[in-house]
Amino acid sequence: MVAAAAAGQQPDPNQAYYDKAKRALEDLFEKAKAKNELHFVMALMPEFRGMQDGGWNTGEEAVQAFDQFTDHIKLLGQDSVVRIRIILAFYLMLSECSGFYEIPKKLMLTIEGKGNNIWPFQSLVKRHEKTGRAIDPNANAIMKNMMGHAYDIQLFELSDVFKEAFDPDLRNAIAHADYILAADGVRIRKRNGGQPRVISWAEFDTLFCKGANLFSFIRQYVDQHIRSYDPPKKIKSRLNHNEPLTDYTLYYVPRTGAFGFTTGDPPP
Repeated sequence: MVAAAAAGQQPDPNQAYYDKAKRALEDLFEKAKAKNELHFVMALMPEFRGMQDGGWNTGEEAVQAFDQFTDHIKLLGQDSVVRIRIILAFYLMLSECSGFYEIPKKLMLTIEGKGNNIWPFQSLVKRHEKTGRAIDPNANAIMKNMMGHAYDIQLFELSDVFKEAFDPDLRNAIAHADYILAADGVRIRKRNGGQPRVISWAEFDTLFCKGANLFSFIRQYVDQHIRSYDPPKKIKSRLNHNEPLTDYTLYYVPRTGAFGFTTGDPPP
């Protein structure tokens, strides 16, 4: 877990959020697995688009980026301005990595009986009026969508977790270079209109740790469930309602890291 700088000196202001997030995520994973275990396994593979070459999965890239950001930040001094700018970039990545957030979205769809959805955020994609090019949804749209979805399926704590995960003012300011680093904190200018805001360094630390730990908690639950498929598990299921019940093997191979499902024997 990513710890706040003041941890150990005073109570962590995020502790109630962390406790709620863990409860909500455990409930999400358990309910999705109980509903349809094949679709549950598919949901643990973000950006699952069928057969594709390696090196094209932004969900996996986000996990690597998390570790790389974390390792690099640890090498920099607490008073380094560059360290703060790197943390801002880290925060933006955490808020925007919708490929990774396909996991909780697809788990919610699985609970609804709408699993095996390869484009879970497709309804949020807009088209440019003149060029027709796709406009991907930003973090605000993704989190609002998941917040509403969780509420609709009566996962109320999970809805609150997504609502509180990222500060939209801070995310927007970083994305649009609309901030100033000052002695009193991160000054959000809102140069195109709106009330300027100062996020104190203590508040900034709290906001960053909240988003980083939500990512980390999801990752931990995914890893825990993936590893549970060693040894492999055989189930009867179907990919969609039009398919007859079929024997599937759900597997994880520690030696290679291979994880998935097959109608035959698992990989050696």
